[in-house]
Amino acid sequence: MRHEIGVLCLGHSDSVVELSFNRDYDTGFFLASAGLDGVAALRHGETGDCITNLTKHTDSVWSVSLSHDAKILASGGADCKVRVWDALLGKQLKKLRHTKTVACVDLNPKATRLLTGCVDQESPLALFDIEQSVKAPLMEFHGHNRGVRDVIFCLEEHCFLSSSYDRTVRMWDCRSGTRTNSIFLPHHVKSMELHPSGDIVTIAYAGGVIFLNPKSFEVLKHRKLPYKVTAASLSPNKEIYVCGNNMGYSFKYDYDTDVNRGLYASQNPSAVLALSFSPNGEVCAIGSQDGSIILWRMKPKQTPVVRHLEDEDDGEQNESIS
Repeated sequence: MRHEIGVLCLGHSDSVVELSFNRDYDTGFFLASAGLDGVAALRHGETGDCITNLTKHTDSVWSVSLSHDAKILASGGADCKVRVWDALLGKQLKKLRHTKTVACVDLNPKATRLLTGCVDQESPLALFDIEQSVKAPLMEFHGHNRGVRDVIFCLEEHCFLSSSYDRTVRMWDCRSGTRTNSIFLPHHVKSMELHPSGDIVTIAYAGGVIFLNPKSFEVLKHRKLPYKVTAASLSPNKEIYVCGNNMGYSFKYDYDTDVNRGLYASQNPSAVLALSFSPNGEVCAIGSQDGSIILWRMKPKQTPVVRHLEDEDDGEQNESIS
């Protein structure tokens, strides 16, 4: 099998734990990254060139979310704060205090509302209106027995999904505050993303990957894999999906047939912690434990080149899945 080549982007000095592309790309697309080095970074999604490093967090950054137009970026981390930024200018617009490490954040497409979740079991999930001056949440949601891993808006922002170390994925109604559905997994979720179409949620857990219809809560596909899965992402055209593992390999599969279509591995493999497709589907970004980001091109040119980019300004449950 051919080992494919990507663009290597340097800049983080510790693990890259989350990646977020914008969705509207008439004027280009951008990639945000969260690093355990305490930096949230924004770079050009096509070239990997750094635009800005956001460094006001005083501890590890665990999550980032980029608005669809790439104007607003939200980040959360171990300093127990969520920071909302003007992404392109690197200016902090708002700071939301929490009592524990913020493990996950998600902006709605227009960046008017924000979801947050923390690593401890006592803290509620929270929904904020970030256009208001009031910093208290609009609504809080209780129900997980352990800390939260991911949150994502779905169903036109009427609902959202949360995953937890209690091995559940739950759906919540943003209007009533009630839990509407939940599933139980063999292991806790490693990554969870909503497809740009809004009709598929990709869920990675240690034993494989699940594709879920958020409207019906039906499992569309469940692929078990012979390695420990650490992240997964589905391409915008739904033709391929990529799964990463703790050995530093990323595998590309045909969505319809599950046939392996390619493999990416760096010269010095480091555990894959995050995966995300660009909005045009031409790039799958890979975030690694060693702090590197790879822009893996899905259709490489005949003579691909690895570029090393240095950043100059671094200075329970309704049903069970088995």
